[in-house]
Amino acid sequence: MSSIRDLDWEDVKTFAEVAGARTVRSAAKSLGVHHSTVSRRIERLEENTGVRLFDRRPEGYALTEAGEDLVAVARSFADELNEVERQIAGRDNVLTGKISATMSEPIASIAFGPRLVEFTERYPGLDLEIIVTHDFLDVARREADVAIRMDNNPPQSLVGKRVFQYHSTIYATPAYLDTHDLINNPDDGRWIGWDDADGLYPGWTQDTEFARVPAWGAFLDLRLQLSAAKAGLGLAMLPCFIADREEKLVRATDRKPFPSRDVWILTHSDLRRTARVRAFMEFAEQVLRSHKKEFIGDLEGLHQKKPHRERV
Repeated sequence: MSSIRDLDWEDVKTFAEVAGARTVRSAAKSLGVHHSTVSRRIERLEENTGVRLFDRRPEGYALTEAGEDLVAVARSFADELNEVERQIAGRDNVLTGKISATMSEPIASIAFGPRLVEFTERYPGLDLEIIVTHDFLDVARREADVAIRMDNNPPQSLVGKRVFQYHSTIYATPAYLDTHDLINNPDDGRWIGWDDADGLYPGWTQDTEFARVPAWGAFLDLRLQLSAAKAGLGLAMLPCFIADREEKLVRATDRKPFPSRDVWILTHSDLRRTARVRAFMEFAEQVLRSHKKEFIGDLEGLHQKKPHRERV
């Protein structure tokens, strides 16, 4: 059996990825390699350690007792390696190289897409990667250098700046509001639901004038809710910076939009002094602040849409 120091780190890293993903194909996709490469690395690691690390089951790979022992060591070593890489990267004061940022699709397309030309002109030596995802990528593990998050409780391991809170309100199509008496006959309408665990009358609807309108369905994706609302499915609680741009939707209430979540620009403490990270974070703040009125629900500068009042 080989010493842990003699093992190929790529094999160990692949093993840790499979342990988390439970399938070879998922691990391969995450690592950006072919699934046969993942299988070969696992087989080589088992051969070098002299033990079986996984039970191959129809539902996925399950760690053996020996695998449990090794994965703890592998993850500990990965954390130490990531820390060293961050510290090395933090000493870089040259505005060249690659920088990656993670953010949700609406923020990427609405706020950042139109400004990318400006970024390239300002920093021609930087190669920017924007990772569009709703998942919280781990900046501490160098899955991204900078994270733009809509979160009231960002991880304490990250540092950065709270820019502002984005606001939300209620939207529907004019036709839906005209054909449903949501005040006097609330059962005739529906909210587009987020989570079926919320029940018929979710807490997030109870401070609105439509508290007795039942919720239907479970659609966690904002773009899916937006699409459903535009098709006339029902009332939707949506961020103003997304829904106010839609010609097919109007605000279903004349109440002011309410604060939803904080918008943060975050990085790891070891990277905050890196020139390229500072450059992107400063650029990101400028981009976000230029869209502040849209994020807080101010209609100035957008097509003016008066709130639709329900029949009484």
